[in-house]
Amino acid sequence: MLDAEAPVARPADFFGRKNIVRRIYSRIAAERPQSVAVIGGRKVGKTSLLAYLAAPAVRRDNLPEPARYRFVSVPGVDDPRLRADDFLDALNGLLGGKKEPGETEYNRLQRQVEDLHRGGVNLVCFFDDFHHVTRNTNFPLEFFSFLRSLANNYNLAYVTSSYLELQKLCVAKDIEESPFFNIFTNTALGPLADDEARDLLVSLTGWGAADAGRTASWAGSLPYVLKLVARACPDGPPPEGREEKILLPVLKDYLCTILAILPREAFKPLKDAARGKAADPRESHFLKPLARHHFLLDDGATLTFFSEAFKIFVQKHATAAMLKGDGGSF
Repeated sequence: MLDAEAPVARPADFFGRKNIVRRIYSRIAAERPQSVAVIGGRKVGKTSLLAYLAAPAVRRDNLPEPARYRFVSVPGVDDPRLRADDFLDALNGLLGGKKEPGETEYNRLQRQVEDLHRGGVNLVCFFDDFHHVTRNTNFPLEFFSFLRSLANNYNLAYVTSSYLELQKLCVAKDIEESPFFNIFTNTALGPLADDEARDLLVSLTGWGAADAGRTASWAGSLPYVLKLVARACPDGPPPEGREEKILLPVLKDYLCTILAILPREAFKPLKDAARGKAADPRESHFLKPLARHHFLLDDGATLTFFSEAFKIFVQKHATAAMLKGDGGSF
């Protein structure tokens, strides 16, 4: 059975994001590797993207001299007991160097980075769900200053994922103001392009392109949503006009999760937007969390829902109790 919850493990199973992959690799391949922060909401594919970027086959396809690069990936760990030394120990272990007597984890990492630099090797570190680090009180300012110093002095870059810009996810003011965050270029991860979503649904189901395109457009062009659709429709696409009855119950839990990031004050402008009413400027700012994650598209004049499914759900099923202001847990 299709596991919609699991990140994509094999590069061959990864669909879309071509422009984003190209953009991130252009930063990695710069004369001095540059750091990138991938930002996106829950279940938009951040972990899958980082795994794809770090895959050896993808590296060979996107770098002119792949042998000059060393990639390491540290998974996100949501554990308040995690300490800076634990994180650095995991990173040091991936690089393979043994700890010398009397050496701190900071010294050990700097020594390994210096060795790679002298050998002409560019190091790229992938840190998934890095907001678990920036929001953890066990990671002092010294930790972030140290990472910045390494990136400034050696051929080293970081590629992180988080649900908001890292600077907005800091546990302390001094960390928030650290110049560490200035080394990153932010890259937002939203829905797939229409053709990418169609092709993914064709791959998952074997449907024809027309049916897959129509269904993906209605449900929403997110990989997770399309996996839910494929799992729910093993016998073929929902007939046109029957999408709401067949698919909305399948998507309800995820759509509730999306709404939970909004504060309760967003309920009225959200309902107005679903009815096609112009937003009251005094209230529209409450919807910014949805726009930031591309669940609402704002062209400056109107607000558009990322899918017909989401719009109908808000019109018919959304309640004020679903809006919990949980942006910090998204």
